Amino acid sequence: MDFIVYNKKLQYIMLADYTEAAVCHVDDLVDGELKEVRVGDTDVLLARADSQYYALYPKCSHYQGPLVKGLLNGHRLVCPWHNACFDIRNGHRLEAPALNGLPTHEVRIEGDQVFVRLTTDKESLENPMAAPDEANLETYVIVGGGGAGAFAAEGMREGGFTGKIVMFTESQEGPYDRPNCSKDYLQGKAPDEWMPLRSEEFYQDYGIEVRTNQHVTALDPTTKRIELASGETLTYNKALVCSGGKPNPLPNPGGDLKGVYLLRSLHDSQTLRELGQQGKRVVIIGSSFIGLEGAMSLRKLGSDVDVVGLEKVPFEKALGAKIGRVVQGWHEKEGIRFHLGRKVDHLEGDGAVNAVVLDNGERLSADFVLLGLGVKPRTEFLKDVTLEKDGGVRTDAHLQIFDDLYAAGDIAHYPVADGLHRIEHWKVAGQQGHVAGLNMAGKEELYEMAPFFWTNQQGKRINYVGHATQIEEIIYDGDPEKDDAFLALYVQNGQIKAAAGLKRDQDIIAIRELMQADRMPLPEAVRQGVKWVEMLKKA
Repeated sequence: MDFIVYNKKLQYIMLADYTEAAVCHVDDLVDGELKEVRVGDTDVLLARADSQYYALYPKCSHYQGPLVKGLLNGHRLVCPWHNACFDIRNGHRLEAPALNGLPTHEVRIEGDQVFVRLTTDKESLENPMAAPDEANLETYVIVGGGGAGAFAAEGMREGGFTGKIVMFTESQEGPYDRPNCSKDYLQGKAPDEWMPLRSEEFYQDYGIEVRTNQHVTALDPTTKRIELASGETLTYNKALVCSGGKPNPLPNPGGDLKGVYLLRSLHDSQTLRELGQQGKRVVIIGSSFIGLEGAMSLRKLGSDVDVVGLEKVPFEKALGAKIGRVVQGWHEKEGIRFHLGRKVDHLEGDGAVNAVVLDNGERLSADFVLLGLGVKPRTEFLKDVTLEKDGGVRTDAHLQIFDDLYAAGDIAHYPVADGLHRIEHWKVAGQQGHVAGLNMAGKEELYEMAPFFWTNQQGKRINYVGHATQIEEIIYDGDPEKDDAFLALYVQNGQIKAAAGLKRDQDIIAIRELMQADRMPLPEAVRQGVKWVEMLKKA
């Protein structure tokens, strides 16, 4: 539709094009409902909350997940795939792992019809951020270039900070999509251009100096002084430590042979992809989530794969034995062999590894080995900061550990109702970084998000919310051994502390929203059957 606007003197001002359509009756949706509609040739997500209609881009800005299959809680729109969260009123991103918000469209009511007018064709929008100001001489430093660091830098600008931001990372690259390193990228299905979280131009525009290949050797919070391996020193006004984890080495004889690899970085993923495409024999030591995602991806590339693990069932401590056996079966159907309840005795090879010998004497031929033995917090450079037993640091509810010093991500022990948690998940790191960045800019945001992670095991995405350190009971909705979709709820100290689901995305979202609102039902009520989405809407 074309329209012409004239001023009072009847002078021509502009000629504009727009597309508008009636998409539904005013009573077609109730509060909390979502519907995908069509305006011209464009798909639009229609949402209703507080008796108001909103129109947005219909796909998540993270991985383009279908938002209509997500869940609306008040004004919070949550993606079904990885639980990114948006505000339907303005499209702003509220939670990681999405960096961008959602384009919005105009909505008007005429008579009993809801009309949507397309007002933008952008596929991504940044949250409003302050521009750098050379007159502001303050310097905020970020130690670590992972997800926490990336979200923190933007959080500082979103919070209104206009001074200098410097990010130090040991990586050869700026912040990138690390979870993809064990999934599509390792399989060769994701091109290099997908991996950076932001472009170099973005960081330049917002005055965020990303310094790669930088090793921080010391950070003294009393003098606010940082030392680099190069000998350079820098003082800061405020700093965030989000240095991530240091992979655990293999202590056994032969662990230092050539051909023993980690899967921690983009470079690691590139190296392993090249090896996997050659159809080599690989032994993966460790049956962790990353270890089995690596096994899946290397097998898809054509490698011959053996997995060695201490647990008798993969993921038994995290997901329970029943789900662990099911996941193991998915991998075995694809030709992956398991050697569980076993330890590595030593690695053999003349300069380069050619075999892994187990504690029962079994010898597994190997052209290369992938270690998946977990990580420890990388905090050895911190001076005069009390460390927890595992090497992490304790924060307050605002993620502060010392005057003008904050922490986020894998190293942070943050307070919860029943103690402290330290969570090694991508979404957690990103959201903690964002909250820390806002607080460094002068906000007073509490970090209160229920933990969430996802894993891709042979093309099946399992979503997990909450945190259970000891599983006392598992309440199942659906049978993991028989059903295509299921929900598992983990009981600890008489409360449901976590849940895992396959193809139960809306239920997982509802459970996470209930956890964050401290409105989870007791196990007795859950055993009788719960409709989670309905419970959330009534809460």
